[in-house]
Amino acid sequence: MNIKSLILCACLSVIPAMAGKIVTYTATSKVSQEDANNAAIAGVAKQVKSKISATQKQTKYEDIYNGESTLGETYRANNSVKSNVVLKGVTVIPIKVDKGFKATAKLDMDEFTADLRFRLKSLKQEIAELEKSARQAIDDRIYVNAANDLSQAEEKVNEHNYYLLQLAEVYPLNDSLRLHHGLLEVEKVLVNKLSKIVIEASVGDIELTRPEMPAWDVIVKDSLGPVPSFPLVARQSKTLSERRTQNNGVATFSLRNVNFEKGPYVIIVEPNLPYELLRKIGKTNALEVPYRVRQSRCEVSLQCDLIANICTALENALSKKSIFTTSDSTSDKHLKVQIETSPRGKTGRLASFDVSISIKGRDINYLADSKGVGRSEVDAIISAIKKTDFAPLQKQLGTSCK
Repeated sequence: MNIKSLILCACLSVIPAMAGKIVTYTATSKVSQEDANNAAIAGVAKQVKSKISATQKQTKYEDIYNGESTLGETYRANNSVKSNVVLKGVTVIPIKVDKGFKATAKLDMDEFTADLRFRLKSLKQEIAELEKSARQAIDDRIYVNAANDLSQAEEKVNEHNYYLLQLAEVYPLNDSLRLHHGLLEVEKVLVNKLSKIVIEASVGDIELTRPEMPAWDVIVKDSLGPVPSFPLVARQSKTLSERRTQNNGVATFSLRNVNFEKGPYVIIVEPNLPYELLRKIGKTNALEVPYRVRQSRCEVSLQCDLIANICTALENALSKKSIFTTSDSTSDKHLKVQIETSPRGKTGRLASFDVSISIKGRDINYLADSKGVGRSEVDAIISAIKKTDFAPLQKQLGTSCK
């Protein structure tokens, strides 16, 4: 070994040691006691593999004493020790030396990992309680609670495995730290129970004249009879309703805003359970409840004293809601139209108007506000009519529509 290497070793003075569950590291510095302390901490951090960035930088220096120059080099540990793990339990002991500065850092691994080991112990207990709860829910045939317990337990198992891997990097594992559970067995029992579930709709031939369905029942049974508190969801292009069965295994659906003007004219009812669980029990094919739509036809006598283009646009808009104008004087629905406008502004050749549309008659009082844009006031009114929703008028007409 050459003299430069000897000087380097002497400057570092690093003595790593592992005695039982105590990690020590000794380092020296010619700069300051703080640098020696920090280098010792960095050395401990490296030993425990705690994802700590502890870099050291080589520095060359020149000392001039009594006119004589001395060249040398040393290593300085940066003053930043960055970690996602707090070195809890580390102690730094300064050591007096004739030249420079020296320190020894000690880390009690039991204290350092105490929080992590406590979290692992807590997770084991929480998983065991969820497993017990899931088994009880299956016995009580409250299958949704069992599914929820298993889902929570799975998240905690993943969390436990993550923390266990972290601990394994710095601490000897024993069987008491490992996780033992019977969640897979519980899931198999649940899948077996759910595979025997039968879902039926107690509903006859449904014909709708408006986007609302009369109440109808869904019955859920297993091998023991009606299943209580079983979660169901009714869907079309969106979720329409979520229900749970009562103690008699029946859930009642009373749906609004179902597809009416265009299909598909079918309600999908399926268990409201996690998809992976549905896939395992083969319940991905849902119950289908079809219905028919019969568009009601409303015939009204419409008094429109506006210019022809506006009246024609209004009649066309009403016809899309099955409201048709007739010249039959015997019609029992005589409606009168009034339209008021208020200018909003003008951009280039286009004018903007607030448009108020009023349609009144016996037991009918329809009012809608809209905005219209056009090259003229008439064009703006026609634009507003096209954007107006006449469904509330159709609803007011009610029984007069056949």
